[in-house]
Amino acid sequence: MSTILVTGATGSAGRCVIPALQSLGFQVRGQYNRERGLEEHVDWRQMNFLESLDFGPLVEGCDAVVHLAAEVRDASRMDRVNVEATRALLAAAQSGGARYFGYASSIVVYGSPRHRVVDESTPLLDPHAPMVRQYNAEPYMLQYARTKTLAEVGIRDFQPEISVDFYRAAAVADFDRFLEAGNWSYIRKFGAAYRRTQYIYTLDVAAAIAHLVTRSLSSKEDRPRIEAFNICDEDCGTFRDVLNAAYSATGDPRYKLGADLPIILDLAKDLVKYRNTVIRYPLGMLRFSNAKLIATGFRFPTGVKLALEQAIAKQLRQRDV
Repeated sequence: MSTILVTGATGSAGRCVIPALQSLGFQVRGQYNRERGLEEHVDWRQMNFLESLDFGPLVEGCDAVVHLAAEVRDASRMDRVNVEATRALLAAAQSGGARYFGYASSIVVYGSPRHRVVDESTPLLDPHAPMVRQYNAEPYMLQYARTKTLAEVGIRDFQPEISVDFYRAAAVADFDRFLEAGNWSYIRKFGAAYRRTQYIYTLDVAAAIAHLVTRSLSSKEDRPRIEAFNICDEDCGTFRDVLNAAYSATGDPRYKLGADLPIILDLAKDLVKYRNTVIRYPLGMLRFSNAKLIATGFRFPTGVKLALEQAIAKQLRQRDV
């Protein structure tokens, strides 16, 4: 039975990836930073990447690594956790005999591209050039995108002798996140309701990762490879779709919508705000393709449409208690 190391195992994604892997017969070793998780039948290991990058003991005996751990908020820690730790972990995994390394990247590595349709061949950010000219986002997110891109570049430069997948995940959402737009201000709804949510249900992300791990470990192909996959749901819809569905089902005035900001004005706003001289499309205007993932035989066990229905049903049950 293969053993899979999952870093960041107590995070929102890790808590779902663990049972997804276990359901396919894998043993799981889970890395955590401060408090171990509650999932059963997991070999829990504590390790703080800020204190040590000696991953040898952590990866010993593992057939594969699913690297989910990341620093999202504190820019001062991002290079250490997102870049240096990733490369050190890959090196240790390869030295320790692992056959597969899955890296949780993100769609942020595309920044704000010049074209609205994005697949795995779309150019990535240049991490050595000013981020503000490539990505319409807040400062902390610029640093996050820079370090996630640097991690991908570092993995390629390492020229690994094992199989590597990049999981370029969209906006991973649980039930609460699906409906958070109901708490937005009127101005924010006016400005963002027409934008695509880019949501993908958490359990679908976990299933996709487990599928890719299984695909690689069961492959008879010996040569090392690096592949990137957009882990996204093309049926994500817009925030208007979400709010209309929630309002129709609940009658809650928080979900009631008025007019939308015209797209052309939204683009003009970003041109002024970010001082770009060319049009770059923000996240909510992009259409991410998951064709490559689907071509591997993966199918969403839930899908964003059903997940939204379940989120609304959960809220109705809570309201009626």
